[in-house]
Amino acid sequence: MIKEILHFALHVPRTLAMKRKLTHVQLFEALMLRAEEAGLAEWRAALVRDVKGRVLEIGCGTGFMFSHYTNHTELTALELAGDFLEIAKTRAAEASIPIRLFQGDAQTLPFRDATFEFVVIGHVLCSVASVGKALGEVKRVLKQGGEVRLMEHVRSHKPLNGLMMDMLNPVWLALNNQGCNMNRRTESLLQENGFVLQEVESFKTFTPGLPAFPNRWIRAVPAD
Repeated sequence: MIKEILHFALHVPRTLAMKRKLTHVQLFEALMLRAEEAGLAEWRAALVRDVKGRVLEIGCGTGFMFSHYTNHTELTALELAGDFLEIAKTRAAEASIPIRLFQGDAQTLPFRDATFEFVVIGHVLCSVASVGKALGEVKRVLKQGGEVRLMEHVRSHKPLNGLMMDMLNPVWLALNNQGCNMNRRTESLLQENGFVLQEVESFKTFTPGLPAFPNRWIRAVPAD
């Protein structure tokens, strides 16, 4: 945890300086490009490498995941922020697969029941108001036998580290001003909302400008 705190303390002043100079979407783009170079791109690729058929990506941001889908994918991508969606349109046009873009909320998906074979979620559940509502919608739009893939930063499993994240979360919320929580118990929330974890991998990326939160790469299926 000491390494993570030092990393955060070193980079937060520079990030705050960038925040004063850049728009929200420009800051996001700059930080995500750094994260991609720090190893996040490889985790994105692994997340969707074998997905196929009708796929929904929730919270596609500016489209960093688009280039990793295979040619066997018919992708529908949802994003709440309109300025993010404008950049995502450019990346969608450059992708090798057909991509339909929608503006909408993870908690009220504008799609029919049992529509998708896969749902992909990347760093979204940290900021939705109700994880339960969002996961309920995921279950609704998944076809029977469907699967959800997630890549999320989470609360640490280590007792002391987790407690520190709980204590620091109000500060982090004030700093990011986007509703992003550092202490979501995503694995437990999946299980509490009717999903069975099939595979979980832990990773961290020490990205300049971003905290080195614990991350989870998750495959899960509805319990019923």
